[in-house]
Amino acid sequence: MTIAYNLGIPNAPDNPSTDQPNMKTNNDNIATYVSVDHVAFNTAGSGQHNQVTFNANNPPASPTTPPILFVNDRDGAGNILPSSLSELFYYTGSATQSKSQYVSTQNGSVLLLGGIILKWGLVIGAANNTTVTFPVAFPNNAFVVTVSGGLTTGTQPTINVNTASESVTGFVLKITGTTPVNIFYIAIGN
Repeated sequence: MTIAYNLGIPNAPDNPSTDQPNMKTNNDNIATYVSVDHVAFNTAGSGQHNQVTFNANNPPASPTTPPILFVNDRDGAGNILPSSLSELFYYTGSATQSKSQYVSTQNGSVLLLGGIILKWGLVIGAANNTTVTFPVAFPNNAFVVTVSGGLTTGTQPTINVNTASESVTGFVLKITGTTPVNIFYIAIGN
């Protein structure tokens, strides 16, 4: 969508009648501009948002102050998103605090509104004290890690997180048994 608007109108040295057609175009197009994503003039709720439409692929540079909400077809690591469509992102502060937290892979990470970061992944554990490293460290705190997994047949191992090992970079698993097992994790921090 393109909306015509004449900058520098009215022009001080011009006779107002000379600038009148351009002033009319500008004035008329204000209503067009406002009605994009908003309730139009002379209607109940005028000026309120109906929706928010973003122009695609406009990631800001980091650091980002104030915070910016935008759409992009790549995550913070530059990976093309699996959907091949633009998705909504929120950057605030440094790249470590925002941009770097978006990793759209099997072992990934996402920044949620409010500063919460969610990380997930799959590791193969075969022995006690299996170390798991997050794809990107939490910038501040790791609040909780939860794990699940098991074998399709045979004696199921016990899988736990060594809570003393939880850190912003990862954690250590306690696993009973010696058979390799797929372990899925979710971690929450900020």
